[in-house]
Amino acid sequence: MADPLKERISLLTMGEAQGKLKPEHIAELENYRRQGLAKPSAATVAASADSGGALETSKGRDDARKAIKTIELLQPQIARVRELQRKTLGATGLRALGEFNPFSEDNQQYDSAVAQLTSVARPATRTPGEGSMSDFETKLATATLPNRWKRDKYNEEALNGLQRLVDTSRTLYSRQLGLPVAPPSTPKPASSAGWKITRKN
Repeated sequence: MADPLKERISLLTMGEAQGKLKPEHIAELENYRRQGLAKPSAATVAASADSGGALETSKGRDDARKAIKTIELLQPQIARVRELQRKTLGATGLRALGEFNPFSEDNQQYDSAVAQLTSVARPATRTPGEGSMSDFETKLATATLPNRWKRDKYNEEALNGLQRLVDTSRTLYSRQLGLPVAPPSTPKPASSAGWKITRKN
C-alpha cells in the first residue's frame, strides 16, 4: 500500500520543479523539509555546493566538528613523527642497519611517536549504538602510516599522504561549518648534512 505522505511530498516536489506551486503549497513543502521528510530543493543544494557544502543536518555538523578535533590532535603528531623520521631514519651504508636495532633509544622514540599517531588515526572500534563511521574516519582507517621496517621513501610518502588528507579535510569541514580556513601545513625540507665542497676564488 502506498504511503499517502510520501505521495503528497512527491507531488509537491514535482510541482516545485515545474514552478506550479501556490504559496501555501510551498510553505507545506518547506515544513516537510524542516522535519527531514523531504529532500532539499535543487537551488538549496546548488547554493550549498557553492559555499563549500554547508551542512544541513545535525549529524553532519557533529561529524564535521569531530573531524576538526581529530585533525587538531593529528597535526602535531604528524609533525613529531616527521621530525623523528628525519633524525632517526635515512642513514646510508652500514649505518642504515642501525635503523633495525630494537634496543636503540632513537628507534624506540620513533616507534612510540608512530604508535601515538596510529592511536589517533585508528580510533577504537565503535560500540554498538554509536552508528557507522563518518567519511573522514573511514579515510583515516585506511590511510597508509609510517613503519620503521619500511623503506624511507615509503615512510615519507605515507606522511605526505596523511598530511594531504588532513589539509583537504580541514579545508572542507571548516568551510562547511563557516570557520576560517587554515593554510596547508607544508613540511619544511630536510636540511642537508655532510661535507659541502665550495670553490675558492
